[in-house]
Order: sequence, then structure tokens, then C-alpha cells
Amino acid sequence: MITIEQIKAARSLLSLSQAELAKAARISLPALSNLERGIVTPRVRTVQAVQKTLEDAGIEFIDTHGVSRHREVMKIEMFDGKDAVRKLLDDIYRTLDAKGGGDLLCSGIGEKEFVANEGAALVAFIRKQHRHKKMRGRLLVLEGDRHFVGKPSHNIYRWVDKETFGLIPYYIYGGKYAVISWGPPRRVVIIHNPSLAETHRRQFEADWKRAKIPPPSVKYYWPYGE
Repeated sequence: MITIEQIKAARSLLSLSQAELAKAARISLPALSNLERGIVTPRVRTVQAVQKTLEDAGIEFIDTHGVSRHREVMKIEMFDGKDAVRKLLDDIYRTLDAKGGGDLLCSGIGEKEFVANEGAALVAFIRKQHRHKKMRGRLLVLEGDRHFVGKPSHNIYRWVDKETFGLIPYYIYGGKYAVISWGPPRRVVIIHNPSLAETHRRQFEADWKRAKIPPPSVKYYWPYGE
């Protein structure tokens, strides 16, 4: 059977919401939601219904990791375990460094939780990013969040409302789209596909334009020296 990651990647490639896919596959929305979250053992007929619906929409599933549409292949890479997030940050830096720099766009981020889970890795990444000079990060955070990491700059953070703020952190960088699940188990999924990354980048930019600039009273949390 196809994997959960392939279903999510295919749905993203088609720009389908969970509700739209569930309706087309003639399954309940809770059934699809539980399937994608991996919290239940899916029924074979449920997965088959989803697979057929996606294939009828033009998706091709390749082996156990690939997803394509119109011959455009998606490579899916996964990191599991305690080093998953560190490996993601390393991949972000290597990818952007290889391109001479570029933007890292992040949404659904709560840096207080990030510091609690991956403080050392985050600090190491931010320091390398600042030294590079040509790497720029922008983050959409939940309105009211006042736990910011890094050097003060109101061009880095924007507040979004609950409807816009996603429950799953995602990252867009260098033709890649990645998500983090804190778990357990902790997991990072990276999808290598420029078209998918561009689709999410455009949505990010639209959300960024609507977002609020945090007030000057917000304090930045950087107890790590220079």
C-alpha cells in the first residue's frame, strides 16, 4: 500500500484539502485525518479508495517514497529520532549554502517549544546563518507569542491569527518543503520538489502580507552571548 507520506505529498501536489480528498474518495473526514496522522491502523479499503482517487486525479506513486504528477517526481526524505531536527537544520544550511544563500521561510513555529526540545541545535544554526550573511529567515508565529530567539529585527517575525497558524511546523528552502512532528516519535519529512515548494512559498508570502508586525515591546531571548 502507499504510505502516509505519499498521501500527504500527493494531496499537497494537487492542492487538495483533507475535506476535498475525503469527499472525492467517499470516506469520512475523521477517517482521512486519522490516517494522515498515523494514529490508527488504516483499513485496506480506505487506503485503496484514497489511492484510486489520487491516481484518477493524475498522481503516480513511485516505489514506496515517490510521488509524481505529469512526470514531475517528488523525492521524500525522512529523519526519525532524537537527531531528526538537527539533521533538518543541517540540511537547510547545506542546501542554502550550496546556492550561495537564500530565504528560509517558516510557519507554525513556537520557539519556546523549539528551544525546550532543540535549543543547542537551533542556536548553532542561527549563529551559522548570521555569519553567512546571505541567508535570511522569516517566521510566521502565533499572535501573542513573545518568545523570540535571535537578534532583534522586526523583519524576521510576524504575528498571524489562530486560523492561519498551522499546528505542524513547516519550512520552505531551496526547492524543498519540510515538516516537523514532535511526536513521539520525533520525525522530519522533507519533500524535494520545486513546484510544491513554490506553491507553499506563495501562500507564505500572502500570509506574511496579512500578518502583523510585533510591537517594539516584545523581548528577544538570546542568552548565548555573541
